[in-house]
Amino acid sequence: MATDYDAPRRRVEDELETDSLEGLKAAENDNNGMDDDGEIVEPFEPPTVDLTGEELNVTVIPRQENEFTCSSCFIVQSNKRLSHEEDGQPICLDCA
Repeated sequence: MATDYDAPRRRVEDELETDSLEGLKAAENDNNGMDDDGEIVEPFEPPTVDLTGEELNVTVIPRQENEFTCSSCFIVQSNKRLSHEEDGQPICLDCA
């Protein structure tokens, strides 16, 4: 089946109304703080504390002999979590 990429993607005028700022605000008020599953969702507000002058002191420990770095997720894990190797690159159990 051929796809016409020049055709407009939205054909329903109701969807176009929600693209405006007023339409989005109205749709937000209609949801009453609930998501698609009907669960109550609290709005996320980022912290207002200015942390630009703060320093993070973290001790970095090099990878140990009994650990490997997964070539898929790049997380350092214990050799017990090694699933297999693809093309000589280790893969952890979660990524396998």
